[in-house]
Amino acid sequence: MAACRQPRGFTLIEIFIALLIVALLFLIGMPSFTSFLRNSEIRSTAESIINGLRAATSEAANRNKKVTFEFASATGADWSFWVFDDDGVTKKTIQSYSKKEAGSSTKITLSPAGQLMVTFNGLGRVDIDPASPNNHIRQIDIDSVVAGEARPQRIIVDDPNPPAAGKPRGLRMCDPAPALAALTPPDPRAC
Repeated sequence: MAACRQPRGFTLIEIFIALLIVALLFLIGMPSFTSFLRNSEIRSTAESIINGLRAATSEAANRNKKVTFEFASATGADWSFWVFDDDGVTKKTIQSYSKKEAGSSTKITLSPAGQLMVTFNGLGRVDIDPASPNNHIRQIDIDSVVAGEARPQRIIVDDPNPPAAGKPRGLRMCDPAPALAALTPPDPRAC
């Protein structure tokens, strides 16, 4: 009697069906993945800015000198903070950040428009000129330049309408989505 040969491996049809299933799973998961990437870039950029602002306030308090946090442009997230040297003329950069480090597809919007800097006094608080109270950044909105579903972030630097007692004051990061603010009880992430 001749031995019966057992087939080994996969047929061409089985390989095509497996590839088709993998392709369908990839197509289904791709929008969620790109949304995840956009949100990660926005969050990373927002965290770098808030960390830079917090470091500038700490540096101002540690040095007991004015420290200025400044953006390189009104739309890019490149920033630095600096202090004047003892001569009072030369800027000494303490720390800087390039947008390329976290999110190349993020954009920022500064309020009031045209303001690129905020100065912190020796106590680590926003240095406000009484003659011109809007001469510094009050709010920074971070969003994606790519259209689609992304969750923007907002940084409140100096709130002209401080929240009620018991709520966080001063420098904070929040989510500007109106749906979060409308929840009962309000979501603590809401602006």
